[in-house]
Amino acid sequence: MAGIDEKFLSELKSKNNIVDVVGRYAVIKRNGSNYWACCPLPGHNEKTPSFSINENGQFYKCFGCGKGGDVITFIEEVESLDFYGAVKLLAENAKMEMPEDNSKDDETTKKNKEKLEKLHEILNVTAHYYVNNLYSPKGEKAKAYLQKRGISTATAKAFGLGLSLGYEEVYNYLKSKGYSDQDILDSGVCQRTQKGNIIDAYAGRLIVPIINSLGKVIAFGGRVLEKKDEAFGKYKNTQDTRVWSKKRNLYAINNLKALKNNSELPYVIMVEGYMDVISLYQAGFKNAVASMGTSLTLEQAKLLKRYTNKVVVCYDGDSAGQDATLRSLSIFENEGFEITVMSLPGGKDPDEIIRDYGVDYYQKLIDNAEPLIDFKLTALARGKNLKNVMDKRKFVLESLAVIKTVKDAFLREELLKKLRDMSGITYESLKRDLEDGKTIDAETQETVWKNPITSGNGDERAERFILSAVINKRSYVEDFPLEDLYFSHPVRTMIADTYVDDPDFKADKLFEIVGEEGLEELNVIMVSGDNIFDTNVEVKYFKDCVTQLYKTNLESEIKLLNEEYKKETDLEKRRQIALIISKKTSKLLEL
Repeated sequence: MAGIDEKFLSELKSKNNIVDVVGRYAVIKRNGSNYWACCPLPGHNEKTPSFSINENGQFYKCFGCGKGGDVITFIEEVESLDFYGAVKLLAENAKMEMPEDNSKDDETTKKNKEKLEKLHEILNVTAHYYVNNLYSPKGEKAKAYLQKRGISTATAKAFGLGLSLGYEEVYNYLKSKGYSDQDILDSGVCQRTQKGNIIDAYAGRLIVPIINSLGKVIAFGGRVLEKKDEAFGKYKNTQDTRVWSKKRNLYAINNLKALKNNSELPYVIMVEGYMDVISLYQAGFKNAVASMGTSLTLEQAKLLKRYTNKVVVCYDGDSAGQDATLRSLSIFENEGFEITVMSLPGGKDPDEIIRDYGVDYYQKLIDNAEPLIDFKLTALARGKNLKNVMDKRKFVLESLAVIKTVKDAFLREELLKKLRDMSGITYESLKRDLEDGKTIDAETQETVWKNPITSGNGDERAERFILSAVINKRSYVEDFPLEDLYFSHPVRTMIADTYVDDPDFKADKLFEIVGEEGLEELNVIMVSGDNIFDTNVEVKYFKDCVTQLYKTNLESEIKLLNEEYKKETDLEKRRQIALIISKKTSKLLEL
């Protein structure tokens, strides 16, 4: 495997429990011997958990998108890494020293890997350079700005804030370190002007490094220090590069990952900008991330889903912020998040609320955040004159469409009462319109995932339960003659043969035996006994399964013997076949 010693890989997997690793990317819940989650892999959207994690076998299988594998495969998929990169990340988590990579990668692969490493190196060196600028004598203006914003030195250091001194300084510094013009440009730190000069892309700004979930600097944001500087843009972000894409990242996701590793996150606060996150962090709200603009993307929502399924949306109170909230809500809703929305007074942003009103006030706003469905009604009323008949009718029809999507009868009734109070139309009229279907319909359909674990006929379920008991080493299957049974599925036959040859075989090696194509069946087998909680019942059920398979096997054998008897012309051979049929029939009757 990519030139890495098998013994090292085996130890690596044993030190990276797949349940713990997946738990850093998704909200997981235990059900029987398996854990379940909404699939965290890129490209798969779902609201119903179909992603199964098997701790005993140390593998995962998504019954929705069909992907599966071990802990290394998972990291490759979720972090978009190659095999070596995934192993390296897991080795860092386990504090294991990486062995030499003896694989003979083609020249293109090696060059790509070296290029990415070079870009990360430049970004890291640049981040340190900007930090040193901030704490040099030339950084007094920037430090005064932070002090005015109420950002302490400790907080500034925690976020790695820095300072760009001007247009040429960082370029000259990086050149002195031996980096080429092309690598400097490709990192996004500098840009080429129309005249051909290479300049600092964030000249004269306060620098905010953007760090990914792996703890690497991947981009920068720059903020002007004074209003007079806003003529050339209040904020500026790195343009997309080989290591950075704005739509695929969230600011402070590295902080969120650190929190998630220590404890479960009750919710995450979604804000717009860097300074909002930094101010909230300093005030004690460390579970905040920023979309770095007013438009949340699907990719950002999927990234956030790795850490929580509960979001408090807190965009700015101005009209642009409110419009952004509405756009984001549909994305969050489609991804299956539990959403509440904070309303900020006076068109202020979260940073201003903290500074003007304090921490307790902001916490009250969180506690009183509107459920999504209520916020939708409030938002639909915005910009409409409800004293105007046409505006009011449009508002009511749009609101009824929202209420129609609610399944809970009590909640529907409460929302109709709210709509009554907002519109002045009687409850009875609104209820009649809802029941008559007079709405502007905006309902969406969801594909329902069918759980395969309950599928299969009686013989298939019996085969799976027997093998589940064998794999999980139940005491009542000791010395059971597994070789006496016939299994109808190739994966089941393979597993049975494995345990016949070596009864001490460990379950976490089965993934390598059955391969990716057999992973779904393996997962179903391993959890087949999860719904039986009484030991006596379980033992009896095992015996019944064995009896059922014996009967099926005997019936199949008798059928074949009867066909053979009909074709045979030799009288002595017919007599011998008839004798065997008689014995097997007697045995079948005993069962």
